[in-house]
Amino acid sequence: MNNLTEKNNKVFISGEIVSEAEFSHEVYGEGFYEMNVLVKRLSGQGDVLPVTVSERLIQDKDLKTGSVINALGQFRSYNKLVDGKSRLMLTVFVREILDYAPVKNPNSIVLSGYICKPPVYRTTPFNREIADILIAVNRSYNKSDYIPCLGQKREIC
Repeated sequence: MNNLTEKNNKVFISGEIVSEAEFSHEVYGEGFYEMNVLVKRLSGQGDVLPVTVSERLIQDKDLKTGSVINALGQFRSYNKLVDGKSRLMLTVFVREILDYAPVKNPNSIVLSGYICKPPVYRTTPFNREIADILIAVNRSYNKSDYIPCLGQKREIC
């Protein structure tokens, strides 16, 4: 992977594994597994994120339900046929598993890409002004990930 695409899409997560790793698919003889990870927000609320990891990264790790995983990777998207309809699936694609979290709240994501279609502005039930945005993030081998995002209006003083 070249340095530019590596900077376009960076994710670090630290969380509790809440499902067993299940075989997902194989690419060029390398198996990939999926699991769910509970990641805490600063507020204490949690999000369950789907995580995809290579068999070579987990072969000597004891990653079971209830254990903590610290991982570096990318946020990826792919289309999956579900009930006869194409659905956009999102996952954290793990590139490296770390033995520790480098900071107290390490969970972060950095995306750099292109806005694919006009943002949709709306007001939430709690009266917050937000925008639904679809971002195309380029990666190696002429592929792109399409990531739906929410943007919140910020006041500049």
